[in-house]
Amino acid sequence: MTYSEALQILQNTSPLRITVSGDIGSGKSTFAKRLAQELNIPRVYAGGLFREKAQELGITLDELNARLEKDDTLDREIDEKQRTKAREHDRIISEGRTAWYFVENPDVKVFLAVNPQTAAQRIWDDTSDNRDRYGSIEELAQANIDRKASEEKRYQRYYGISAYDRSNFDVVIDTTNLSIQEVFETTLVAIAQHARSQNTSCGLDKTQLFFYNFAVLLIRVRRYPLPLTVIYFSYVRRKHERGENG
Repeated sequence: MTYSEALQILQNTSPLRITVSGDIGSGKSTFAKRLAQELNIPRVYAGGLFREKAQELGITLDELNARLEKDDTLDREIDEKQRTKAREHDRIISEGRTAWYFVENPDVKVFLAVNPQTAAQRIWDDTSDNRDRYGSIEELAQANIDRKASEEKRYQRYYGISAYDRSNFDVVIDTTNLSIQEVFETTLVAIAQHARSQNTSCGLDKTQLFFYNFAVLLIRVRRYPLPLTVIYFSYVRRKHERGENG
């Protein structure tokens, strides 16, 4: 599947609830933000909510994580926001360590991985204002380790889950040796491949999707012979696979 084909599939797929999780410094936010733009769908960013709270309190993200180990109020509030926002949209991207767990019936659960050394270097090189600052890259790397341990401890205590267990995800991409563009294209294609394998209506254009949904409705109300709807849908799928329109 090419990148263009994958993009078209995702643009024409509904519902499409994608969760994006992963290692610290793996490129989750960069990927999720661009994907939301390319698909023109809303994005819920849990990390941004945590950073806003830290700024509001006048403390660093590391200091906020330390507080959260003693008070789970904010964690649970943000987790619930992810669940609520996802319910409001048929097409949405939810980005966060626990998004895969709180978004109901996600269509694709993505995990972006990266080795700790590369993650530390990426964050060190990031000059944006939304990052905590450290005296050395070694100090930053240790902060990442501590942050991950804090998150694992909290989510295990709250919900009995690991936010880093890759078996919970449909798509796992190691971004260590990939450029930003390569991460985006590789992950988008993998998402489209998974979505198409799970959704028989995936990738149809608007006209084809209308007739598909109409056929499904007829089957449900038993007002039209099942064989004819199956024949029509098979015809539409064959045209779609050959790249034809209408």
